[in-house]
Amino acid sequence: MSSTNSPTVSLPKLSDPATASAMFEAVRSVAEHSFFAVAEPGDERSFAAQASAVPSWLVATVRFEQGALQGTVACTMPTSLARGLFDAFAGRDPSEPEPGAELVHDLVGEFSNMVCGAWLTRVASSRTFTLHHPIVEPVSTPRDARGPRLLAVIDDVPVAVEVTLKAEPQTES
Repeated sequence: MSSTNSPTVSLPKLSDPATASAMFEAVRSVAEHSFFAVAEPGDERSFAAQASAVPSWLVATVRFEQGALQGTVACTMPTSLARGLFDAFAGRDPSEPEPGAELVHDLVGEFSNMVCGAWLTRVASSRTFTLHHPIVEPVSTPRDARGPRLLAVIDDVPVAVEVTLKAEPQTES
């Protein structure tokens, strides 16, 4: 990989089918290899139907940058899925006490961090990006999509992934 001083690369938008496919493969790879979970493609209709029955969600946002290119990857999932992923990742026995919210938030942040890194590797493997510490927020409902988003189902539970890109203009020295 090149250094962070390399020329800025532009990333394709999530609305591009190849980019969306790369994001889904990142979600699938992280779910399967790190959390022993099955990920399948989702769609707006089934996401909306399932989302209405979910009482609480977590949104984990990871900011990335490479030169003037900046963006975020935000993974939104039900808190119940986050707890299930925690159990699979940590090997927690169901008879043990439930993990605290801080541990579950850390796990969802790490999930988003891994998805972001896997996606960037797929779409811009010749570049080095800085990933910032994830910010995890509990929400009562998933926010409306601000742009294209990838919808998936992990272990039969809906998940949304949004990518925002912001390229700042270069200034001449």
